Amino acid sequence: MLNEPTQPIQFYEELLERLQPRLSGYILSLTASPSDVDDIRQETNHVLLSKMGDFKQPGNFDAWAFKIAYFQSLSFLQKRSRSKLAFNETLLKTIADEYATPDNEIEKRINHLERCLSQLQDRTRSIVNEYYFHNRSINEIAGSFSLKPNHVAQVLYRARKALFKCIIETETNRHE
Repeated sequence: MLNEPTQPIQFYEELLERLQPRLSGYILSLTASPSDVDDIRQETNHVLLSKMGDFKQPGNFDAWAFKIAYFQSLSFLQKRSRSKLAFNETLLKTIADEYATPDNEIEKRINHLERCLSQLQDRTRSIVNEYYFHNRSINEIAGSFSLKPNHVAQVLYRARKALFKCIIETETNRHE
């Protein structure tokens, strides 16, 4: 029988829901496999929920969740080790350590990105949103905006350049 968690299960479910985008990014950084991120994240969620009774430190929930995601990603990569692209454990550890940026630093970066996104034209921001946050293809976006795929690709290219420039300027101004 599982131990009862120190907090109500709903508390952890809310923490886990908030963590989903970051877990996806973390798993992607470890596996370099966008098509498998959702499956690995779901496996991670399953392990987290099944071991919830063992968890006793609410303040360390994110670190615990990322550790589980790390091992789930490692397990995935070991199963896939016969494929052409396989990362060694040292590289994975380096990526995992790099990703373990404190929450407040990540929040600052997210705020910078949101501010920079808000500076884009509405249509450009909508295209960026569809492509990066809703995982729609360039052809799908072109169809829904009545544009040619090459035009959508060009909009995304210019948006990436503008966002990169804005974020660099924001970071530079922050450190001055």
